Amino acid sequence: MHADGYRGHARMVVDEDRKVLVGFTLAGPDVAELLHAATIAVVGEIPLDRLWHAVPSFPTVSEVWLRLLEAYGR
Repeated sequence: MHADGYRGHARMVVDEDRKVLVGFTLAGPDVAELLHAATIAVVGEIPLDRLWHAVPSFPTVSEVWLRLLEAYGR
């Protein structure tokens, strides 16, 4: 993802009825760059279907967004 041997944790909480992010937890090196994006997604109540169109630059730690969406499913 970010670098060989990178270790971190990311978890998102989804309101299943509205399909929007209501929480986001990050832990690991260089996660500060993700905090603002997570805040905007939560406060702006961005639907998960729309987040799929915000493809992160590769390879960066922001690739975690794609991995979380993939894990959640469409």
